[in-house]
Amino acid sequence: MEILGLDKIRHTDDETSVNMTGLDCIKRNDSVNITGLSKIRNIIETDMPAMSPFAVELIRLVNLARELDTEYQQFGSQNHHYEWAPVIPLSQVREFERRHCIQLPQGYVDFLTQVGNGGAGPDYGLYSLEQMEEESYFDHSCSDCSYMQVRSRPDFYTLPYLSPYVSADAVPLINSTLTPQKWENRYADFCRCSDNGSEAERDRIYTEFYSGTVRIADSGCRTGYMLVCRGDLSGEVISFCHGLEMPEILNISFEDWVLQYFKNRITSITHQ
Repeated sequence: MEILGLDKIRHTDDETSVNMTGLDCIKRNDSVNITGLSKIRNIIETDMPAMSPFAVELIRLVNLARELDTEYQQFGSQNHHYEWAPVIPLSQVREFERRHCIQLPQGYVDFLTQVGNGGAGPDYGLYSLEQMEEESYFDHSCSDCSYMQVRSRPDFYTLPYLSPYVSADAVPLINSTLTPQKWENRYADFCRCSDNGSEAERDRIYTEFYSGTVRIADSGCRTGYMLVCRGDLSGEVISFCHGLEMPEILNISFEDWVLQYFKNRITSITHQ
């Protein structure tokens, strides 16, 4: 099998026909003929994504933290050991987005496809895509939401925070104009439905609370972090508590949140 390196690809014009093999084809020991730079770029983006500056810096910081914290004394490090699960292909991320009618922020996509599918991260570490999907169903078990408890429903594989009750065009409750009063008003509506037995309406309101968000990390003691994937806060991280308490809007992007966490950990270690 002939596999062109990136340097050769860069010097290949759009009229040249070359024998190119992507990673999926390599696994099958099969080769395909790719013609034109646009198709070549598609292979690169799918199987060999270029490392983003964020991914490069995160790997550097975590490697340094691992070298300094050899006894795993920093909070959560005994859980993830400064390691990541293997990365996943971009096609798997796109399939997740298609299935759930959502677009994950680019920084989180870069993490999954260039750094690791879960592992080293704030507190007990970042979820894998599979963990994130699972936890997005059951993280608020104390809410007694009937939708969340029925795994056998045919629409189980649609995240309840995204649909079927909430329109993709609807402005999510968690946005830059959210106030404690707005949150309390909606929570009062939820409680009224619980009291009068309107389960369908209760479930519909429940999905509004965290519509457009996915859980990405656990901090213990019924707290954790979510990634906003819809609205004017898309790409930012929020902190939440179980039990439908109003989340804390941190006003920080996923990338800056992760990088700042490990910078703080390194500073903490070096000043011990």
